[in-house]
Amino acid sequence: MALKKVLVGRDGRVRSGWKVAGFLTLSVASVMVAAVLIGMFAPAWALQDGQPWPVVALSALLIVGVCALCLRFEGRSWADEGLSPDWRRLRQFVVGLAGGVALVGGLAWLLMLGGVLYWQPNQAFTASLLVSGTAYFVFAVLVEELAFRGYALRRLTEGIGATRAVALLAAIFGGYHLLSIASSPAVKSGGVELLWTAAGPLVGAIVFGVAALRTGSIALPLGLHLGWNWTQWHFFTFPGDDNPVGLWTPVISAQYAGNPAPFRIGYLVAMALALVAIAAMTRQPRDRHPVTLAAGLP
Repeated sequence: MALKKVLVGRDGRVRSGWKVAGFLTLSVASVMVAAVLIGMFAPAWALQDGQPWPVVALSALLIVGVCALCLRFEGRSWADEGLSPDWRRLRQFVVGLAGGVALVGGLAWLLMLGGVLYWQPNQAFTASLLVSGTAYFVFAVLVEELAFRGYALRRLTEGIGATRAVALLAAIFGGYHLLSIASSPAVKSGGVELLWTAAGPLVGAIVFGVAALRTGSIALPLGLHLGWNWTQWHFFTFPGDDNPVGLWTPVISAQYAGNPAPFRIGYLVAMALALVAIAAMTRQPRDRHPVTLAAGLP
């Protein structure tokens, strides 16, 4: 009886927090299962170029299945969650994609004008790497948006409100990145580098979360996230990073070597601009706004 009170709210339904915990647990399990299966059965050609796109592709497929299972359990449809494709969602995705590319391109241009860095063509870049790298980022971003800005965000919004839901999932998103890349030599020593490993994605997650709630769909944040990550790969992947260098190899000017401040400030400014643009694009009367409706506010 006591356990039932913990799990079930006064309305007789499972509490939102438990739904989200179950969903995220199944999502993590999906990624682990995908990694094991691909590691056991994938042909060598599928893992070439250092881009494990089959793992994230299978993970995305499994998490779609997890979403379907959770929605069926609650008697909800894909349309209820803003996950059904239509032309409006496609336009939002394209706008987000263009915005992500423009933000990284603009940041690169300003850093170049400021003498912070310049680029050299990556002679080792191949068409095969372009295909495998693009596939990797498409599916990796899809996994993250399905897990953090889809079902989980909407259930938390119903339970604790939009602001707290975005903040909580952003913190979890930052922790997820901390666990996944904190073994990199650049952050092993801890300190500010380790803090930024979580803080950078946390800021991005706030922007993506706001975009998801204000549009009632993951289409806009999916496009923005993909456009940013894919373009960042080409302009800001340094030799020695986890991902192979993209089309251009960045070379930092001597006076800025070992000084990440310009990059971090530029990133924060870009995210702030994205947030302002999202707010302007999605401004609606309060009684029709997806955030208001999702949170059950009058």
